[in-house]
This record gives sequence, structure tokens and C-alpha cells, in this order.
Amino acid sequence: MGTGLLAAALAVVAWWWRRASSTRHVVDAMPAQCDADATSTTTVAPPERGWPVVLLELALGPSTVDGRTEAHDEAIVAAGRSLERFASEPNRLPRRPQLLPQLLGALNDETSSASQLAALVGRDPALAANLLRLANSALYRIYPAPVESLERAVTLIGMQGMRQLVALALMQPVMRADGGVFGRLPDLVWEHTQYATLAAREQAARVHGVDAFAVQLLVLLQWLGAIVVVQALRDEHARRDLVALPLPAIADLLQHWAPRLGRLVAQGWDLPARTWQAFERAGPGSELATLVQAACADGAAALDTVHATDAARSPAQLALAAS
Repeated sequence: MGTGLLAAALAVVAWWWRRASSTRHVVDAMPAQCDADATSTTTVAPPERGWPVVLLELALGPSTVDGRTEAHDEAIVAAGRSLERFASEPNRLPRRPQLLPQLLGALNDETSSASQLAALVGRDPALAANLLRLANSALYRIYPAPVESLERAVTLIGMQGMRQLVALALMQPVMRADGGVFGRLPDLVWEHTQYATLAAREQAARVHGVDAFAVQLLVLLQWLGAIVVVQALRDEHARRDLVALPLPAIADLLQHWAPRLGRLVAQGWDLPARTWQAFERAGPGSELATLVQAACADGAAALDTVHATDAARSPAQLALAAS
């Protein structure tokens, strides 16, 4: 997607978020969204489609059971069994980025300076390059001139914005995956992750005393769990030489396992005490869990809006935006 097109689409997304903010404070914790274990704390109507359905339909087309075979059912069941083993075999989970504990410690330290954070990120050239790419993307760039140094990025974006960008830059390599027969589904998971973390900051800002960065990390870990689910589904489909279909049962598997695997990853990574304490308070029905669910719903709506705007443009408009 060209920079001009994405900027136009993001304007629509910003409008959507402002409209949503004026009509609700927290999205109802419906099972079709992020965690089937969560308990609703409000009585606001849920969105028409949960995040798994949005991602599957964007990747594979409208939800359907047409073409479903017994082999498809077997593949989904086998993927679920594979995911169950992660609880007893945590070594199979994604490995923690090497600098994560140090960076989280610095980002949670109010006395850390921009130069200290930039020096820490600069210890990993790949991470530094990834962070600068994100800082210069249409979603985060706030000035016409490119951001060419880590120090400049911290100055322009601020420590709160850098917390999000550093976490995203750390997680992106871990979240890379070949979708196989599921095509661009992993890329859509990553795209949704970016929208959902932005929405998490918006959601947390409306609640006094909530650590916005903790909510964003919860969102990131959940979407890391979603990537693991996609990988399990991809492998079981490949073993049976199946074509992927946007089946409701696949959406259910994503909904059920993404948050659970995210929590397993959090348990296996050596996170700073302050961060882990926030995660421990994010059980089903908690305020943090509800904020994560709202961020996932807002992120899915933003993703849907961006792609709908893209699809509605004529070939001439797309060519102009990409130029």
C-alpha cells in the first residue's frame, strides 16, 4: 500500500476511533473477540464481527462452510492438540528477544533519558534498523522529514511512543511466519497488531491508573499467540494437502488459543517484576483484560476499514496513491 493511500485510509481509521470513543468507553467483552474466558463488565453492544473473522475474511474471503471436508475437521482438531502441548512443552514457544528484559527495564524507568534508550537499542543493529523503519512508516511518522537517528526518534515520538515502537520492533522478527495455504494471514496478524497497540494506548488513556504500556504488551503477546495458532493450522493443512478455507471453526481456534498462548509466552520470558505484576492482574474479567479486548476489537475495525477503503478505490486512484 502506497504512503499516500495508507495516509488517507488512516484518516478514516482516526475518524472511526473518534466516533467509537464518543459512543463507548470500553467494548463489551464478548467471546467472539479476544478471550473466551473474559467476563463482560459493560452492556454495550458488540461489533458485528470479532477479530478472528475479520482477519480470516481478509485473508481467505467470506466465512463459509462450503468445501469443508472431513480432512479439514481433522486438521483443525490436530492443530488444537498441537497447541495443547505448549503448556507442557514451553520450549516449543517463540524464544524471547535477547534485549527484551533490559529494554523493558529502561522503558519502565522514569529516570531513563532519550540518549540512554537510544544507546541500548543501538546495541542491536537489526533492532535499531527495524525501529527506524517503523518510526518512518505512515502509521507513526508525524513530520515530513525522515527520522534518521534513534535519538531523533525518541525526541520526536516521546518516551511513551517509543515504548510502543520498541516493543513492536522487538516482536516483529518473532512474529514473521510463512502463511502457506493461509496466504497473507500472518501479515494481517502483524498489521492488526500495530492497530491494536495504538488502540490499546487510546483505551488505557481513558482509565485512571492503568499502565498503557502493560496493556500494549498484553496485546502484543496475544498476537504472538495468534501467529503460533496460524503456524499450527498451516502445518496440519500442509500434511493433508488441503486448501485453507475461512471456516468458523478456525476463527474459534484463534479466539480460544491466541490469548492463552500469549500468557504462556509471558510466563516463559524473564520479564521485569513491574511488567509481570501487571500481567498477573490481567486475568479474565479484570480491567486490563477488558481493555485488551477493546483494543483488539478497535484494531480489527481499523484493519477492516483500511482494507475496505483500499478496495473501494479505482485502479487510477491506487496508482496515484502508490506514486
